[in-house]
Amino acid sequence: MAPSIGGEKETIEMSADNTSTEAKGQPPVTFTLDGVEYTVTDRRQLAADVLRLAGLDPADYDLLRIVGKDKEQRFEDKEEVQLVPGGRYLSLFTGPTPVV
Repeated sequence: MAPSIGGEKETIEMSADNTSTEAKGQPPVTFTLDGVEYTVTDRRQLAADVLRLAGLDPADYDLLRIVGKDKEQRFEDKEEVQLVPGGRYLSLFTGPTPVV
């Protein structure tokens, strides 16, 4: 289930190799995805894994990082993302649009 938007915080202890980045000398990284704040221990994640944090199906979404005014960086499911502390990310729906 996707968290609702509105200043919520969610801490996810997540590391691809099951080791804490704190043990490697890196503190957890906090970022927002669709306006919801998340904290993870592994700064390098697949875009699909970041989308799953928000309860989104990576088959239907891509991940966008807001870089600056009118600039973004787009990540597809299998691309590795270097999460940026304080970074702002958005989900971009890429799935089929039903015709009514």
